[in-house]
Amino acid sequence: MSTTSPVFQSGGLASGLDTNSIVDKLVALESAPITTNTAKQAALTVQISSIGDLTSKLKSLAATATTLSSGVAASTISAVPAGISAVAGTGAIAGRYSITVGSLATTSKARSAAFNSPNDTVAGGDITLHVQGVATTLTITPNSDLGSVVKQINAAAKGVSAAVVSDGTKFYVSLSNRATGKPIGSAIDGGLTVDGDPSGLGLAVTQNATNAKLTVDNLPIESQTNDVSTAIPGVTITATGLSSTAGDLVISADAGKGTANLQSFVDSYNSIMGVLQKSLRPDPTATVDGSNLDGSLVISLEQRMHSLLSTQVAATGAYRTLSDIGVKLQNDGTLTLDGNLLNKALANDPSSVDAIFSTASTGIADKVSALSTSFTDPLDGQLVQRTTSLTKNIKDLQAANVRLQTYVDNYKLQLQKQFATMESLISGYNSIGSFLNTTAAAQAASGSK
Repeated sequence: MSTTSPVFQSGGLASGLDTNSIVDKLVALESAPITTNTAKQAALTVQISSIGDLTSKLKSLAATATTLSSGVAASTISAVPAGISAVAGTGAIAGRYSITVGSLATTSKARSAAFNSPNDTVAGGDITLHVQGVATTLTITPNSDLGSVVKQINAAAKGVSAAVVSDGTKFYVSLSNRATGKPIGSAIDGGLTVDGDPSGLGLAVTQNATNAKLTVDNLPIESQTNDVSTAIPGVTITATGLSSTAGDLVISADAGKGTANLQSFVDSYNSIMGVLQKSLRPDPTATVDGSNLDGSLVISLEQRMHSLLSTQVAATGAYRTLSDIGVKLQNDGTLTLDGNLLNKALANDPSSVDAIFSTASTGIADKVSALSTSFTDPLDGQLVQRTTSLTKNIKDLQAANVRLQTYVDNYKLQLQKQFATMESLISGYNSIGSFLNTTAAAQAASGSK
């Protein structure tokens, strides 16, 4: 029995080709720009995050410099006389001060006539007062009970507060100034006067306000509060009790605190340089391509930062620049603080050290403030403008990806249709081939008989 080979052969569904794989690979090639754009978006997002971090750090540096404008030199309270407490802040200078306390700041008070019950009502009307020298009107609704009267006074928020008090048998509306003291130079009743009370409360002043009165090195000081922050630079004195016998408030230099004050500036500076160095000297194994900050922007900021070190505040004097007081530039662009040099400068001339930050225009505080503003101003700051540009680029890439995805989706449908047509044709050819093979086989079998 003789046989012949089939005329047509095919494998798979029709063509024998893995058409799905072919389509996927062709679509992947056309999708490459989408992948590239997505990677660019991710990199630009990293840039925006870095700019946000840098903006925050620049503002922090400016805030630290502004704090130091009140004084680099620091002091601590080493002895406190009777009648006061004291806190040494930035700018406090070592010294000894003799202090007495003649009176404390107290609050003016007024009280109503006696009532039998807190539910008793009053006629109501406009109560006219002078509170700390300011004319004030309290309007009481007719037929209000005492509790309602108190609520109305407290809601008015006009420098006084009220409460219902009782001596165990009778009830009263108690009125008091919200602030202590009275305007300096005013009459004894300058804290509170009741000028008219047609409400039926029968208000009358029961206690006049007093101001705190102290002497500092025999200089009389009067204050409406018990806290006095203007008598000694950088020191807040709080009057706590009467003291007619002078005692010494002793303020001592605190070298450790002064060093910590300036170290906070150095640390803030170095945190900025850390962000810049990531873009100036990127790690090729760790950095996402395109995620580094714009080189010209980084270099511009770095140069402005370094210029602070050579800023000369004064034309003469031993301490005119940051480097004079121990702030040194290292090879990696960061700063280090020589504590010994700073302590020597603080011991020799603390005012000159403070002036490096506090001097108007040429001082470090104003210089840093101007630098920060030029980069972080919400309208035209360089970092803000760069963020706006990057955000636009991200949106443009997203729009491009939407267009590309539409094209790729259509391209895939076209390929699928083309391959489906091809498979249909091949399937038809295979059917014809099968018919011809069957016919040939039948003919061969017939001829062999």
